Amino acid sequence: MNEVPVRRSVPSEESTRHFDPILRPELHELYTARAARLRELATGHELEAYLRLAADVAQAQAQAQAQAQAQATVSPESRSNAVAVDPVEIARQGTWVTHLDTMLDQLIPGASPAITPHLDALRAMSTQARLDAGLALAQHQFHSVSQALAPFLWAAFSLDAALAARTVPLPVASSEESPSCPVCGSAPVASLIYKGTRQGLRYLHCSLCESQWHMVRAKCTNCADAGDLDYLSFDSTEAVVRAESCGHCHSYLKVISQEREPNAESVADDLATLVLDDAASAEGYGRTGLNPFALPDQAL
Repeated sequence: MNEVPVRRSVPSEESTRHFDPILRPELHELYTARAARLRELATGHELEAYLRLAADVAQAQAQAQAQAQAQATVSPESRSNAVAVDPVEIARQGTWVTHLDTMLDQLIPGASPAITPHLDALRAMSTQARLDAGLALAQHQFHSVSQALAPFLWAAFSLDAALAARTVPLPVASSEESPSCPVCGSAPVASLIYKGTRQGLRYLHCSLCESQWHMVRAKCTNCADAGDLDYLSFDSTEAVVRAESCGHCHSYLKVISQEREPNAESVADDLATLVLDDAASAEGYGRTGLNPFALPDQAL
């Protein structure tokens, strides 16, 4: 891997055509694909052990989602009148704690000696301690939650938010594209360039409720400026993952292309390219995205 990022010119705008402003991917399929991609990326990677752990967590989310759906843990009736998903309310309601127990049942038997103590600590946490941690995460008070436990807690909390996001009416379409999720208000993980029937369209992927929302290309996802964009990548200007940096607001968000790698997945490919975050940060840009498996240690 090269040490100095290379750049390319701003990509052209996608063709004008009908598109869905908000997507809600089917969760079991999403989690399963994420787990598979994480395992694919893990081979030979310097973070191989952690990528494989993240894959196990994603697979546990898929199993917990299937169980929740079978048991109707989230009922459309209870949330159908909501305009949007409220992360703080979901954290307080505590349904997500059930998902955490289901996931721990899946993770503990095959956990490595290095991970077992953290899973045991999660199992031993009181309900109130779990709820307090979930509320801290919902309010982005990341420093209040152990970094070793936060990804597991977030995964369960995120699953409940994602289930809720699939029972509420979609927000009314707006002429202004939002830098945050229109369903739950959370930060994106990255933006994804689609293949197939949505070829070339860009959607931002929510770090919490797993919704996706469209944003035109060739403009900053944070401030919407189109005049001073740069694209940082390693090895090649045609890299699957690039950091779209903005000279106007000095922020960046990764762009992940399924056109260049059909199996690319927002969370997995973002996590596997943390070295690119280091490079963007070294050049003075601040990250606007949030990866569930690389939560910051301070409030956003």
